[in-house]
Amino acid sequence: MQNFIPFENKNFEKFVTKEFQKENKEIFSIEYKGEKYWIKRGRKTSSNIFHKIFYKLLPFEVLIPVQTKSAVESIIFETEKLVRFKSLGINVPDVLGSTKDFFVLSDCGTHIYDLIRFTKDEKEFYSYLDLYILELCKIHNASEYHGGAQSRNFTFFDKKVYVIDLEDSFDEKIYLKTLQFRDLLLLLSSMTKLENIEFSYSYIINLYVNNTNNRDFLDRLRFLRKRLTLINFFGKLSLIRDSSRDAKAFFKLLDELKNV
Repeated sequence: MQNFIPFENKNFEKFVTKEFQKENKEIFSIEYKGEKYWIKRGRKTSSNIFHKIFYKLLPFEVLIPVQTKSAVESIIFETEKLVRFKSLGINVPDVLGSTKDFFVLSDCGTHIYDLIRFTKDEKEFYSYLDLYILELCKIHNASEYHGGAQSRNFTFFDKKVYVIDLEDSFDEKIYLKTLQFRDLLLLLSSMTKLENIEFSYSYIINLYVNNTNNRDFLDRLRFLRKRLTLINFFGKLSLIRDSSRDAKAFFKLLDELKNV
């Protein structure tokens, strides 16, 4: 049985269905009775063959391939995870309803990446950064993982950070701790693109480990740093370097970790 979430307001359901049929984008906003909502189209999840080969060559957490799912399976997985996160006290948008083609979310503000990328105010920068890190800690303390913990997948609204884009899943044989460490690496990697404010990677790491049960991640990071020479050698190969934006950010992060 497919677990779709029924719309409580049938007029709203008719409205969003018409809007969905007019638009080809994977995700887009609409307005209904003065309120903003987001329609997200179901999309397949998979990793390409090159990504899988890279992971065989370089079995690092950030390169773990995602599980292959159909568009319908992705809708069910993400909406169920959103509902579960909400029950755990994690800030997520409300799911207004779902079908085999799409689901609808309440608006939850501006992407954290856009806020920390453009601010020139150090105090403001760290206020967003702290909330972002602590929301990831909340996920991990609930024995969950995000799957794509880059700053583009968190938003800020009404003085809170919200979690979005939870469609990625992984082989059930992979340990939860491994996926949580992958989350931390993705968070750190997404910070490598920022140039507007000088910040400390040690600050981010310490705030994270002091607010979770994952103090062993410090040892994992140190172990990763010891392997920098070999990793950077492979990272300079154009085939791997150009494989994905997350892979490129990861190799840049490795350089930054030399100073942590």
